[in-house]
Amino acid sequence: METDRLTAYYVNGDKQETSERELTVRQVLENAGFRPPEQYRLTRDEGNQTYPSLDAEVKIHPNERFTALFEGPTPVS
Repeated sequence: METDRLTAYYVNGDKQETSERELTVRQVLENAGFRPPEQYRLTRDEGNQTYPSLDAEVKIHPNERFTALFEGPTPVS
């Protein structure tokens, strides 16, 4: 029986795991609970690389760290 190896990565310090080598920005954000993903921007911490779109491919490396930043509307009372 073959099992998929899981690769751990982190979004805003929270551990995530995947058996995929690449995910889209949308998948990274949604898997980490950032919804709707259209209101967030994803940055790879090493090199401070910001991804241009939700459909951009993200290569997942072991223990890689990302930051999700909120960019949606802020309600005013």
